[in-house]
Amino acid sequence: MKIKTIFKTKIVLIIIQFLILTLVIYSFNHFYQITFESETTIEQRAIIQFLANYVTFDDINSMIFMYVLWMIVSLIPITIYFDLKKAYSTNLSTFFLLNFFFYVFLYWHSRNFFDSHFPFFIIKTLLLGSTIVVFSIGLSIGLNQLKKHRKKQKQEQSTPTGEKSLMICPKCGTEFQSIPMFCFNCNTKLTNGEDLNSEI
Repeated sequence: MKIKTIFKTKIVLIIIQFLILTLVIYSFNHFYQITFESETTIEQRAIIQFLANYVTFDDINSMIFMYVLWMIVSLIPITIYFDLKKAYSTNLSTFFLLNFFFYVFLYWHSRNFFDSHFPFFIIKTLLLGSTIVVFSIGLSIGLNQLKKHRKKQKQEQSTPTGEKSLMICPKCGTEFQSIPMFCFNCNTKLTNGEDLNSEI
């Protein structure tokens, strides 16, 4: 399997996104404090706190940080796939997995905090998730349009311009850069020297 093909697989892209999220979050010391119950073990606290740092925030600065970070990692599938469905499904998969495990672990091991904060968490999750979907779809469409435009420009540039016509149909005036047997426009036979107006 080629390296390029490996990087285009969904699981690899999700892992890459996760690694970038981890690197940036801990480089900038982004931290969301969870109030744990006394019976929650150190290991459980560490897992919940670890997951919380990826999916939630507590003030405007950390909100901006999270939104910008998720938009950045969302660019990876968009620019690799150039495909609307694959891009937003990969981005949503990464976002959903982290949120799913965060909610599950918080519910199991810190129920009181979960019950008191769930409405705020779910609103944040839905808003950020919706932003990721809109961003993924909008940018994918924009990049696809740009790709088509560039392809069209290349085709136009590769088509000879300003060349003198080799043949002109005497009936409809269609110009040809070659010498065809029939006019594609009006079906007039062009091979007979008496019926054509040729310019060479």
